[in-house]
Amino acid sequence: MRAAPWAVAEAVSNALSGVASIFVAGWLLTPADIGRSGIVIGLVMLVGLATGLGIQESLIRHRSVHASITDTAFTGLMALGVAGFALCWLIAAPIGWFFDDPALFSLLGVTSVLLLLNAVMAVPTALLTRKMRANVLTRRMMLSRISQVVVIGVLGWLGAGAWAMVGGVLISNALSAIVLWRAMPRVPRLRFDWGEFRSLASFGGSMSIELLLWQGTTRLFALQLGYFHGVVALGYFQFAQRVVEEAGNLIQANVVRFGLSFFADLDRSDRNASRAFLTGTSLITVAGGVLFIGVALVAGDLVPLIFGARWQPAAPLMQIFAVAAFFPLSRALAGPLLRAKGHQNAMVLYGLIACAITLASGFVTAEQALIVVVLGWGSRNLISLPWSYVIVSRYGRIPVRDQLVSAIRPLAPMVAMAATVLPTQHLLADAPATLRLASAILVGLITAAITVPLFNWPMISELRQRIGRLRGGGADA
Repeated sequence: MRAAPWAVAEAVSNALSGVASIFVAGWLLTPADIGRSGIVIGLVMLVGLATGLGIQESLIRHRSVHASITDTAFTGLMALGVAGFALCWLIAAPIGWFFDDPALFSLLGVTSVLLLLNAVMAVPTALLTRKMRANVLTRRMMLSRISQVVVIGVLGWLGAGAWAMVGGVLISNALSAIVLWRAMPRVPRLRFDWGEFRSLASFGGSMSIELLLWQGTTRLFALQLGYFHGVVALGYFQFAQRVVEEAGNLIQANVVRFGLSFFADLDRSDRNASRAFLTGTSLITVAGGVLFIGVALVAGDLVPLIFGARWQPAAPLMQIFAVAAFFPLSRALAGPLLRAKGHQNAMVLYGLIACAITLASGFVTAEQALIVVVLGWGSRNLISLPWSYVIVSRYGRIPVRDQLVSAIRPLAPMVAMAATVLPTQHLLADAPATLRLASAILVGLITAAITVPLFNWPMISELRQRIGRLRGGGADA
């Protein structure tokens, strides 16, 4: 319960800083700047996923942790971080040649410092997440996001181009590392035990493969796009994707952060997770669905009005991203649930299917228009989604029918929003774009405010009861 206010604070902070970062990038940087920074940050994150071995997530799930385990994890991750740092410098020149952009050499080399910072932060983050120390994690995240916006704004205003994005990422992560280490009652030491590291990696390896399949696929697809279509097209792609991701982070960031800890705690105490999974799925689907569908409905007017005509090509991409992002909402808790139960390998196969579909679509659409490329990107969710329902039913003991009901019930508000916003936009087709956008947003908000409680009252009632029990200190909460 103590984590709830901090989770809300983080969500609000992330919303404000996310919107601010989008505005700053859209106003001060060009599509080519965002494309170049996307290439180098993507490559560094790929290396980080490969060298992280899922150790951070393994620490969160582990039955118990002690000084020897945390020291081993810290030492191992620092060594892997140094190796990744060296690798990035080795491939920097070939990457510049591959994309025919010499600026990528220095950008990639400097950005690789992020691997060292991530290694420093991994163990403190895992321990604080395990203990659900949301206050420290939220302060760290707020400082990171705000500092990133400030640095991007200052460097962008000074004309630094892609260096503005790189500088924002590095400085914000450095400040995060300081906050996390100051919160640690005991600082990890350089001490290594191969047996303990192998124990962590046995679970973490599968986790790392899954993360590499999901997040790595995103990075690889971006590299495909940059190679086949150029850095400007990649800039439009990543800008549109970033807007939708910032909207999704309002919900999904806390799910990712605390979901594994929550379900692992239920598993350690032998409590049934089915009801929490289904209620949480309904809540995430209705909240995220309203948000994503709202973005899709107004993006056509929103992008040129707010960010200028040069970003107009990103508007239809944003609409596709928003619709595509809606479908995985019902699967947001599947990963944490299955990991907590020790069935990480099932998620690896799910990620492998999505990875194959995504990368194949990147090659198939290599000579197609950018909007077709994004449609190919979104297709992975529709094709791989059924597999997730099957593995949750098999390993989580939650029937497919119950999962579908928890995901379908919240759809009515989204249908109602589309049925009211689209006619409003049609009636105001000849009106000024500002009036049309404001009217569409107002109608959408009113429709959501009426239909969400109307069609989802049982879920809301149960949520209110749970919050009431938590405030009262109920043992069953």
